[in-house]
Amino acid sequence: MSNIRAVSVLITAVLLSFASFAVAGSSTHTSTVVKDGRKITTTVKIDNKGITTTTVTTKEKDGTVTKTTTVTDKDGDILSTDDPEARAKAELAKTQREEKLAALASAEKRGPHDPIHVAVFQTVMSEDLRKATVKDGVFPYLRKEFDNDPVIKALDQGRVDRYAKDYDYRTGQYRNFSSLSRGAEFLPADVYVESFAKLEQKVGISRTTSKLASAPYLVYTATITSEYGDTPLEVTEEGFILANVEVTRRFAERIKAAVRDRIGPTIPRDAALFRRGSQGATAERMNAAEAFRNIFKKK
Repeated sequence: MSNIRAVSVLITAVLLSFASFAVAGSSTHTSTVVKDGRKITTTVKIDNKGITTTTVTTKEKDGTVTKTTTVTDKDGDILSTDDPEARAKAELAKTQREEKLAALASAEKRGPHDPIHVAVFQTVMSEDLRKATVKDGVFPYLRKEFDNDPVIKALDQGRVDRYAKDYDYRTGQYRNFSSLSRGAEFLPADVYVESFAKLEQKVGISRTTSKLASAPYLVYTATITSEYGDTPLEVTEEGFILANVEVTRRFAERIKAAVRDRIGPTIPRDAALFRRGSQGATAERMNAAEAFRNIFKKK
């Protein structure tokens, strides 16, 4: 009975620790594994710039302790490490990345009428704009402008929304319980579109009174990222809030023009050979029950 009670207390403690991470949004996670008398403790710290510091402390049966530290950027590339195995993996990854870039540079590019697959994420709205709009906000109007385009093919929105909830499209890493994820997962997209909207008071000369006056403007910004590298593009659009439908339409056209005319010519014809979401790099996802079973599985 005492053993059962002890396991129950341990499970409760683990659940509470996971809950504290979810609620507090902590950037630190520690896990310990014991196998064949060897105790391995891994501590992962992520700062607000996406820099990840992973420290692995290994205690052998004879009491010998070794520690390695690896620092990676937000894209998962190693900045520094004293772990020989991690260094070897970094060198291999660097070589593979260079080979891929060389192949991409020499690859035949898509034709002007070939489809471009785009993941359009939900618009992030400022709080004042959120209060001023209906429940669904501005995004449905923006997303509608991508329907029936002869070249730009927006991915199924339900699929994009489910992905955005769990994964970072830049790294493909699972946002929650990342230590329990067995791999990266990516959308089969050529381009990713993130949009932002806010209300802003603009000052100008009133046509009615010919005096200075202010009016609420809808201000849009989009970050457009190619799956195949290069610096992300930014486009903006703004207009009087009461003309929000027209402003949204113009904004969508700016996004599509950037995708079609600036990114489009750089996309390879055989995109599936270069697109991460088409290379079988999908996560073998576990549900919570399986994850907890693995935590307490005998090593």
